Amino acid sequence: MDTALLPDPREGGLSSELPAARLEKAVRLLSLEKRRESAGAGLLLARILPRYFASAEEVFADGRGKLLHPRLFLSLAHGGGMAVLAVGERPVGCDVEKLSRVREGVLKQFLKEERAFVEGAGEGGREGAFYRIWTGKESYLKMTGEGLPAWKEASVLPDGLILRAGKEQSCRIEWKEAGEHLLALCHEEEAAAWEEVLF
Repeated sequence: MDTALLPDPREGGLSSELPAARLEKAVRLLSLEKRRESAGAGLLLARILPRYFASAEEVFADGRGKLLHPRLFLSLAHGGGMAVLAVGERPVGCDVEKLSRVREGVLKQFLKEERAFVEGAGEGGREGAFYRIWTGKESYLKMTGEGLPAWKEASVLPDGLILRAGKEQSCRIEWKEAGEHLLALCHEEEAAAWEEVLF
């Protein structure tokens, strides 16, 4: 969901649609862009989960902030004016980044093979290659729930495969461009469907 056109959650325009916990979280944020992104994430939960005979009120977060549901697997990501929700019957993870310059500090944290892929993409493709690895790795770590401690243990290959200790994992990553954004979805299921939700 493109969140740029959403009203400011502090002004009450979304209060009837947002889950109470998400509205409370959104209004506390200082930046208007971040409030809209958080609200967008809440709207995705409120609008998509009923398709799975579930509700946003059933969603809770563990101590690390990972979203949990009694019967579904969920992952939320937002940034750069975009909110993304992944829902599955098996573990899923998603990430979104607005395409811009390569963040050299993050690139230094990539594994050797990942850095080689980015540098080998050349001047015109370096940014796309960088965000492909970054979003792919983030989506995988969100799917496993491990977070940053496992950053250096997982290697994301450009074709969407993930290796750990040289062993191919049972999941894969798919990417989708959405305007200035790159979205990544990591899943174990046979097929994935992408859908844009408009406000």
